[in-house]
Amino acid sequence: MSDQSLETRLAAIGDDGYVTADEVLFLRRTIFADGIVSNEEIDALFALGERAPDGDAEWLQFFAEAASDFYLREEEPQGYLTPNEFQSLKARITGDSAHASALEIAVLVKLMETATQTPSEMGAFTGDQIKHAILSKPSGAVVDKNDAMLLRRYLFAAGGDGNVAVTRNEAELLFDINDATDSTRNNPAWTELFVQGVVNHLMAHLGYTAPSREEAFRRNAWARDQSVNVGGFFSRMLSGGLGAVRDAYAEKSVHETHNEKRDADAAIAAEITDSEADWLANRIGRDGAFDANERSLLERMRKLEDELPENLKALLQRAA
Repeated sequence: MSDQSLETRLAAIGDDGYVTADEVLFLRRTIFADGIVSNEEIDALFALGERAPDGDAEWLQFFAEAASDFYLREEEPQGYLTPNEFQSLKARITGDSAHASALEIAVLVKLMETATQTPSEMGAFTGDQIKHAILSKPSGAVVDKNDAMLLRRYLFAAGGDGNVAVTRNEAELLFDINDATDSTRNNPAWTELFVQGVVNHLMAHLGYTAPSREEAFRRNAWARDQSVNVGGFFSRMLSGGLGAVRDAYAEKSVHETHNEKRDADAAIAAEITDSEADWLANRIGRDGAFDANERSLLERMRKLEDELPENLKALLQRAA
């Protein structure tokens, strides 16, 4: 589709600042007609997003899907958001304002959910945008149910900084939002997310680590290499006789070694270290008082009291 044709067909959409579900259906048929999202189409979509930031639920979903498809399919290997691509996306978002709209936040979170790997700075940028959106509401700083759902998706996004584990920066974000919002008006889902998120940071094991983009390139190249002779490999292995086969099986497989390492990492990470306890002790009382959510967190920690370091036990006693 030519630039002029696309602009003409989109010109009638969003003049009132709103995109309906029927208009989204038209967009799907137009943008995805050839199965890909082009540079011209993504430019037109972001322009439409600026013109019409509001719409039916389908508009938010489609915008995030289309932008994610563009950024994750643009370069090989697919699924990796490169630093240059992130800077390009960040420039789109901050072009007219330092802060992202709801549509743009949806794109950031969708990318973190679906990407194999994203640049490390993307997590902090996305968290800051979500926090600003919550704290700058005209009706006051409050976490509603949709905010809690969005934050949960962000925290446990597979392509984020810690994969599905909550990082220190993300745990700090939870405390920042909790300190700045009205606890009497926050949705109950926020309490559970706050407690789960901080406990996850303290206790969760290291989890899956995606291969680097360079490693993905190497694997893709190997898979495309038709010169690999699998039959020849087994012939060479068997040429050493049964002794060679026995010796090969006597050694630990790569898979077994990897699993043992993961188990060891999990055991270490499941322990709350002294440094983590110091962080929690200093962070939880920073504003001079324990609110209801922080007390819920402490109650969750009491169940682990026998396993806690002394400084954290002292914190629990002070909060009793």
